[in-house]
Amino acid sequence: MVEILISLAIIGVVIVAVAGSMASNLRVSSSTNEQSLAMEYVNGALEQYRIYWKSAANYNAAATPPRLSDLNRMLPSGFTATIRADNLSLNGGAATTSPPPMRKITITVTRNGRTLARGATLIGNPN
Repeated sequence: MVEILISLAIIGVVIVAVAGSMASNLRVSSSTNEQSLAMEYVNGALEQYRIYWKSAANYNAAATPPRLSDLNRMLPSGFTATIRADNLSLNGGAATTSPPPMRKITITVTRNGRTLARGATLIGNPN
């Protein structure tokens, strides 16, 4: 009888440990999935900027960014993407000419105030 009680106690401890481990793995998997989706968006948006600003006319009219509506549909509900464009001179400081010699695009994707992905690229003036 004592052996049965000890066996049941050991089985109970093992079940609790396995269940806790599974729950932890599910949380890690969910977080990794969110980061993957965010990074996919960042890479896609940066590529859109690189392609769009290869044209001198598009680069010169920087107030008109590429259409990202298709990419924005990829972002799950609750995700927020912010895009920042900085005009740079060739030495990395702020540009004083228009259009600038170089632009730095930085894209950040957040969810509930937590940064999931961030990426940046430099795009040179095609002129």
